[in-house]
Amino acid sequence: MVMVVNSMKRLCLCGAKAFFVLTLFGACALPAYTQENSWKELNDKATSLLQKKRYADGIKAGEEALKVAENTFPPGNTCIADSMNLLGILYRTYGRYDEAGPLFNQALNIYKESSGANHPNVANVLHELAEMFLLQDKYAEAEPLYKQSLVIYENAFGPDHSSVVDALNRLGDLYQDQKKYAEAIPFYKRALAIEEKTLGSDHPDLASSMNNLATLYYYEGENTMAESLYKKALKIYKKEYGKDHPLIATILEKMAEFYEGTGRKNKAKQLTQRAKKIYSNYQR
Repeated sequence: MVMVVNSMKRLCLCGAKAFFVLTLFGACALPAYTQENSWKELNDKATSLLQKKRYADGIKAGEEALKVAENTFPPGNTCIADSMNLLGILYRTYGRYDEAGPLFNQALNIYKESSGANHPNVANVLHELAEMFLLQDKYAEAEPLYKQSLVIYENAFGPDHSSVVDALNRLGDLYQDQKKYAEAIPFYKRALAIEEKTLGSDHPDLASSMNNLATLYYYEGENTMAESLYKKALKIYKKEYGKDHPLIATILEKMAEFYEGTGRKNKAKQLTQRAKKIYSNYQR
């Protein structure tokens, strides 16, 4: 899960989805090696540029890849859908939603026709389309798409797959953005439980999830749960990174906010000072 900093979450959201693109490549039927080589090289290039956040260059490569796909493969071929989905993601990073939306929908139709409505590729595109709506604060449009993708992932991969975790977290984010904390908590809580099961109880990835969930518990007045999770997150980060890492400071800041809000001002002040000292020492 991401931290409770919606603006940062939004900035990171687009680029972080490249793994969905990677799951699609290679899924289509390729009629000839030369055609495969030309199309695949362009797709790989566009994907690499997306991962490097070189979006303008990525769009150029993605547009070329789609053009090659449409000129090479018959209508309805999933290679075309692969390129449409990738280019849709790239357009989305630039806020070109009017161009991204139709590409996602066309890719969705191709995957449904070729693989059926319950194929993971369908879920991937539903997820990407939901991401686009979430970026525009179109929560009513995003919510059912996230839920559809979640069901498909659960049926295709089982309840503990990383794609299930991601869909749960995004539903949590959607409700959190709307300050519907009570609705967000069950999704985050389930995602955290899966991560604990699959990664282990002291894996560093759990700490950010715990920090986020603790903050929501605090907002909902469940202070005992909040404090417990903050302390667990802090312990995990200390074990992994030592006591003077900036990630420790991020937890300390959230704990300070919690203690300030629950009337423990001296404790809050101490933690704030510790966080500032960590940041100061780290920047030297």
